[in-house]
Amino acid sequence: MKKNFIFVMMCLAFTGVQAQDTYTNDRLTNTSDVHGTARYVGMGGAMGALGGDISVISNNPAGIGLMRRNDISIGMGAVIQDDKAIEGEARAHYSFDQIGFVAVFNNPNGNNVNFGLNLQKKLDFRHSMIAEHGNLGGLSQASQLAGLMLDFGDDYSQNSGSLVNQAYGVGIYDVFAADGGQLQYLNNANSFYRTSSGNLYGLDLNVSGGVQDRVFWGATFGVNFLKYRSNTSYVEFRDGYFGGHFLDDFAVQDYTLDAQHDVNGTGFNLKAGTIIRPIEDNPLRFGIAIETPTWYTLKQEDSYFTFYTKWQNNGWNEDARSYDFSYNDQQGSYHRYDSPDANYLEFNLHSPWKFRLSLASTVEDYLAWDVEYEYSLNKRATMGYPRQESSGWDDQSVGMNSDKAMNAMTERVINGVHNLRAGIEYKPAPKFAVRAGYNFYSAPMKSGGRFDQTVDSYYMNYVTGTDYMNLKAANIFSLGMGYRGKSFYADIAYKYRHQHGDFYAFDDSYQTARTPEAQFITDGRELTPVDVNLDRHNVTFTLGFKF
Repeated sequence: MKKNFIFVMMCLAFTGVQAQDTYTNDRLTNTSDVHGTARYVGMGGAMGALGGDISVISNNPAGIGLMRRNDISIGMGAVIQDDKAIEGEARAHYSFDQIGFVAVFNNPNGNNVNFGLNLQKKLDFRHSMIAEHGNLGGLSQASQLAGLMLDFGDDYSQNSGSLVNQAYGVGIYDVFAADGGQLQYLNNANSFYRTSSGNLYGLDLNVSGGVQDRVFWGATFGVNFLKYRSNTSYVEFRDGYFGGHFLDDFAVQDYTLDAQHDVNGTGFNLKAGTIIRPIEDNPLRFGIAIETPTWYTLKQEDSYFTFYTKWQNNGWNEDARSYDFSYNDQQGSYHRYDSPDANYLEFNLHSPWKFRLSLASTVEDYLAWDVEYEYSLNKRATMGYPRQESSGWDDQSVGMNSDKAMNAMTERVINGVHNLRAGIEYKPAPKFAVRAGYNFYSAPMKSGGRFDQTVDSYYMNYVTGTDYMNLKAANIFSLGMGYRGKSFYADIAYKYRHQHGDFYAFDDSYQTARTPEAQFITDGRELTPVDVNLDRHNVTFTLGFKF
């Protein structure tokens, strides 16, 4: 590796933008949850063939065609995370779930055309998590960063990342010992904290109808509004040999990396579906629906990352062609190194196609059931960057340059997601109903997937973190009840969403046999993940009026 290259790299201005990667993209677009009216939630979202509720507007648009009266509804509730929250963060928060209306136009020949408009939550990003690992056996984030610098230091075209460069400049790692050898970085424990906030809301405009109460059709144009913020803090504790110095016995040298990430933007999609009753005198019906990708135009801005370390950078040593550092012992003060903030980056994100099949029936007017299957092509989600063209006055976006390397990593680590859901509604009295629902979502990530920062993606220039989480399958259980008057109705539902994830604070491949660079080998064992509890409880309440 050319030592001069490090100096050139460190003289460049650091960029403080938190990058979008495969794992973050999935977090922002994977809608493996049930939101909507309390009736819809109480039945587990299994109403694709039953229809008759405004929340099916984004599941099977034909379901709006079954409605026979004008309808106005509004829903809200509360969300409680099951796991403990970071100190100062609340486990519970208020949730605005839905507001919308449907206008029905019947005609004497038994046909109808309906129009609907609904604003509904699709994802709730509010969450607080803690992941601590107390027995790392020498594995460290610093080794990953140093390994990236060593691998890509001679490749001027490689996207190595501002985090890698700034970490070197503040003394988190060094790639040369005093004798010219390469160093090991022995970590014994770490802690990771993240708080996130924001929501993904969808505004759906629907046109639908029915033909002789046998065939129902519908189409929905949707606009999604995404607002996401995360604040992370990573602390690493290590001892032993580091940065050309032997630390004192029992001395612990630690550093902290703080980062903030904001993503905002909009996207649009189309949904189309049909519901068919094949037998005239039989209530059995089946539904088919398809949802296009959501084409997002997003921006990230006002992000930063900050290092706190006991290594003080005393400046560049021209003779040694490296930085000189002084180390404050265990009682010494921390030095703060800030990256520039208020940065801005635009990118495009296309969520996956979705396909749905459903089957439902009723028993007179006291029982209804629905079962559904959905397949989401999550592994085919893609991202890229706007392609600009000058018009003489300003630059206009004329398309997208695909990030082929990041999209290839998505296919390697993300699965297609299977969703099975079922719901039932029983009326013990004409005006009163009880409901139950169940959802199963298969694991969206492969168990051996990793956030590989060696891929030559443009986004790797902007990465300010090394963490990732392989989500496991999700199970959702729901219960509900409701009252139906002549015009007024009220519903309430409880939902329990059970899901865990394997969390990794960094990629250990620079210290294990998977990538055997000898200077980083510890004992050859791989990093064990931290189990993160993502369980949450929701209560939803809906008020409505039919006329």
